[in-house]
Amino acid sequence: MGQKCMTERQEEQHAEGAQAPLDRDHWPVQPESVKVWEDAFHKLHLSLDGQEFVDVRARRAFPLSEKADYVSFLDDKDKEVALLARSHELDKESRRALEKALDRMYYVARIVRVHDIRETMGVAHWKVETDRGYASFEVVEQENIRKLPHDRLIIVDVDGNRFEVEDIEQLDVRSQALIRSET
Repeated sequence: MGQKCMTERQEEQHAEGAQAPLDRDHWPVQPESVKVWEDAFHKLHLSLDGQEFVDVRARRAFPLSEKADYVSFLDDKDKEVALLARSHELDKESRRALEKALDRMYYVARIVRVHDIRETMGVAHWKVETDRGYASFEVVEQENIRKLPHDRLIIVDVDGNRFEVEDIEQLDVRSQALIRSET
């Protein structure tokens, strides 16, 4: 497993197929000690100083601001197994696998025009044009429309899909008016 000494509990966990916890005193981990790859089933793997973690999920520590700087890796029980600093400094193959996984996780359609927003019984029905085509979606609660600096919005619909307005001021006047009336 790459570790020189295991505690009795770690040996039991290893025998049961569990992955031993890492030493959190050395976090965040540095990119030169990390390898990331995806298997044929699109499961993400992490190797850290010789210890391998299978089927991990990568999450940005600061998804809205510092997208590339810190990435957290979680196991199947949502326990953090590593916090990676400077992910942009990973080797080429690891960076490619990580970016692919993060792109799947943080898929966001960018709204380029708003055709209509109508509210019925507290549910806002949006009809928009995105960078990927026409979309219609529903937003139940106002807190699912997150205002960010520089007139940026992140909208999460009832199905958990994410939509982004990069800059309200860059939209046409009608789209701006519809958004401002809703937010």
